[in-house]
Amino acid sequence: MPQDPRQRDGCQFTAQNITAAQEKNPFAKISDIVYELLEKAIFSSAIPPGSKLNISKLAEQMGVSTSPVTRAVERLEENGLVTAVRSSDSKYRSYFVFDLSSESLEDLFVARRAIEGEAAFLCAQKRTLIDLPRLQKLADQFQSAWQDFAKDLDTAPTASERAKIDLEFHHQLVLTTENEYLIDMFETLQGTLHYLSIRSCEFVATEQKKDNLIVMGSQHVAICSAIGLGLPELARSAMERHIDFCCSRCLINRTFHAAGSR
Repeated sequence: MPQDPRQRDGCQFTAQNITAAQEKNPFAKISDIVYELLEKAIFSSAIPPGSKLNISKLAEQMGVSTSPVTRAVERLEENGLVTAVRSSDSKYRSYFVFDLSSESLEDLFVARRAIEGEAAFLCAQKRTLIDLPRLQKLADQFQSAWQDFAKDLDTAPTASERAKIDLEFHHQLVLTTENEYLIDMFETLQGTLHYLSIRSCEFVATEQKKDNLIVMGSQHVAICSAIGLGLPELARSAMERHIDFCCSRCLINRTFHAAGSR
């Protein structure tokens, strides 16, 4: 299965981009437009993980002052997509696109396992009180998106589109628990989770293993089935298997791409 080339389109930061966005929404703030452009570039890897963001250069390319770019970058930092580093001998901070070591990546998936495994458990316990058809619809959409991708890359949903369905399913499942603490923990990680969901979808797609496409597409359905049957432990284990699968794909491909770049 070839890599989805649509995820590697470059993101051009120009004054024309800003103008086009303003024409589309005259009430939009410049900082919001810049944020959306940068967020899209980060999610698509047009700006690779670990890249330094040069605020002055970005402002010059977009034909705007540095103030809206700074606000946009600070907002990206708040949402976990950018990290800030201040050297000991400088009052200024440098900004870098979010990246994780393999060890930190594993730790993040461990946190997901704990939060979302428990969420699946709780949903199965209260299956008669939840909107199971809503969850099932999202699960079916995710499976269909992967089936379409396996059949025809050109007309199938992109990795970003598949990731959007993926994250919506996980978010809806956590919201369904109505446990404010689980919800707060999940939403704190949401920007990072969106990024990782795209990477997981990309990595599974580039491995050229049809079995993995089938597995990835079916896992949400398996979680829903366990919830619908009212089997909390089975729901938890189905969620944990899904998260472990995504983690393994990210780690394997991270190692592969790192070795290839040397």
